Amino acid sequence: MNKVILWDLDGTLIDSEPVHALAFYAAIKDLRLKLPCGFYDELLGVSGSEVYSKLVEATGLQLGLDEWSDLKLKHFGSFSQRIRPITGIPELLRKLSLYGILMAVVSNSSRTEVDLSLNGSSFRDNFQFTISRSDVAQGKPAPDGYLLAASRLNQRPQNCLVIEDSRTGAAAGHAAGMNVIYHPQAPDLDPSRGIQYLPPCATLLPLIETFLISEDLSYD
Repeated sequence: MNKVILWDLDGTLIDSEPVHALAFYAAIKDLRLKLPCGFYDELLGVSGSEVYSKLVEATGLQLGLDEWSDLKLKHFGSFSQRIRPITGIPELLRKLSLYGILMAVVSNSSRTEVDLSLNGSSFRDNFQFTISRSDVAQGKPAPDGYLLAASRLNQRPQNCLVIEDSRTGAAAGHAAGMNVIYHPQAPDLDPSRGIQYLPPCATLLPLIETFLISEDLSYD
């Protein structure tokens, strides 16, 4: 079958956002920084380098990017055993693999975070490869990661389906010229135009099957 599925990782395949939050706040505690109210809530889907830039702007953080990343990663590794798959995802991936669908992961997390998140997972072998923020010049919302995945799979963008839980990631898939299912964990009352929105309570498989048998899922 000449179509492929490209999955976001955090919040889409695995419930790792709480672990990222624990690691972030543990690092903040180590540094004794004070954050503006609601600061972390604005970081969903944002790459590590962008988080760092926002942190410097908000707190005057003196650590360099590499030092901040190492500190947060240390805590992420210590909490990583708490990561669990999103309900129903292992079964869905097995079914799609039986259909012969090629799939890959495109994440805004670092290579080490991606590998830690998937270590020991029951579904890692369902993917041809994983692409991390470390593998591209620009992270999401830039399309670099998704375009790289399409190139490695020898597919045109219009033959790719992107599945994302954040607006940032959905924008990256849309910018790459791909079909996008935006399936957040919390309801979005104003989803972006040009992207197929699937509410949290809905099931992914029917829309995926629609993509596999149709020409285009995009909505203008």
